[in-house]
Amino acid sequence: MNHEAVDLLHAVLRWLHVGAAVFWLGSAFAFGTLRRRVERMGDETARRSIALAAYPGLLGWLRWGAALTWMLGFVLLFLLYYRAPLLLDTADLGPDALAVLLQPDGRPSPRAWIPGFLALLAAFPLYELCVRFFPPKLSLGLGLPLFFFASIGLSCLLESEAGFSNRAVFVHLATYLATAMAANVWMRIWPAEREGLLARASGSPLPEPRLAQSRLRQRHNAAMALSILLLMLSTHHVSLYSDSLLPWPWMAAIVMGVGAALAELISRASDAFSVE
Repeated sequence: MNHEAVDLLHAVLRWLHVGAAVFWLGSAFAFGTLRRRVERMGDETARRSIALAAYPGLLGWLRWGAALTWMLGFVLLFLLYYRAPLLLDTADLGPDALAVLLQPDGRPSPRAWIPGFLALLAAFPLYELCVRFFPPKLSLGLGLPLFFFASIGLSCLLESEAGFSNRAVFVHLATYLATAMAANVWMRIWPAEREGLLARASGSPLPEPRLAQSRLRQRHNAAMALSILLLMLSTHHVSLYSDSLLPWPWMAAIVMGVGAALAELISRASDAFSVE
């Protein structure tokens, strides 16, 4: 396949990836805003009616948007990093390391990218460990920042032990958060919300503990969502990941902190909007 065809393929995959992310994040913020409004309503019949009419559609976009975004993102990660020179900082690697980590055609060998792939698989268990270490009321303020710092620590290992470039490290930080978000949707949020919808449809009591966990995980996802966007955009600006302004771990922490703070501000602002 010639260079122009490969470039077009990458462009199409990026368009699809961004489009899926728009559907995912849009449905997530819309569902969160609607759910909070519905929960404030005093009429139980109205709450039940709105939930049964609106929640299934929004949750459908949420689930499949998450799945498609993650899968397309992984394909792009494989094509643009695991099979490309962008993955490694070859200037800091000796001849012996280069012989192991690079194939004869200059692309990374499996030995080079497997550590990043294994770190990606560890993202959701690491997130669960961090947020469950604290009680639910503290998981957003302490557990999620702990996951952010643990992710940065994991990426430091990829840089120091596996030779990953700073740009690749920033991308992998975003993939850790995206993996935790997608797994949250499929393993925590959707099962709880589905149980709640079935209870509403049958007139049974709502599973309040599970719905409370779903609401908490939705807040976690909102905080991670904007952090991911800022990390991804940062890879287009060398000064943000090249240690020229600050060492990249500090810059990554600032970027993720700003994203989480913006998400919380947007959530609170959406609750303040009303029709007079």
